[in-house]
Amino acid sequence: MFGPLTLIARDPLVLLLLSLAVLGGLTLHNMVQALLARRLGDPAASDAGFTSPEPPVHHSLVSLLLYLALGLALPRPVPVRLTGWRAALALMSGPVTLLLTALLLLLLQRLQQLLLSGFDPLGLALGRAAYGLTQHSVFFLLPLPSLDLGRALLLAGPLSLRRGLGPLQVAGPPLAYIFWLLLALSGGLSWATEPFWRGLGGVVGLLP
Repeated sequence: MFGPLTLIARDPLVLLLLSLAVLGGLTLHNMVQALLARRLGDPAASDAGFTSPEPPVHHSLVSLLLYLALGLALPRPVPVRLTGWRAALALMSGPVTLLLTALLLLLLQRLQQLLLSGFDPLGLALGRAAYGLTQHSVFFLLPLPSLDLGRALLLAGPLSLRRGLGPLQVAGPPLAYIFWLLLALSGGLSWATEPFWRGLGGVVGLLP
């Protein structure tokens, strides 16, 4: 089991704080995509409520359970009716938002260490959530139709590439979970995440 559910017996508070932080980061991921799409002339996501922080808009019970069990949280896809570079810009703002949110969590962890050094569960949860969001950011850069890069390629990529990705749409989110498990078991996900994680750590390390 790769998800945070393993914490339920020994660190239930860390489990709660970690889940809230990760799901909150993915909610922000959706909200930024929706807001940027609206700014670029596509109000579909905004009209569907994706600019709201309400959790049911962005997450289903199934995605929550799969996150707890496997560590991957796939939010509801933000509807994007744009094409070309506008579609790519709106969708690729998602992974960038996750990285920035991870950086914010690391900064909060540093602040916790300075001001609330006795509240270890908070610091542990912030650190784990930051790493989890960094992993999600990297994973969402895979060219799968249910992930950000894949969706951007379907809307803005070359015709030959769109034709190649088209059949994969039938598999939907299950294909993403299969890739997540394969990458987690092989160590590929950790390897791909490491440069981004070290970069975020380097930024935080610049603080006094």
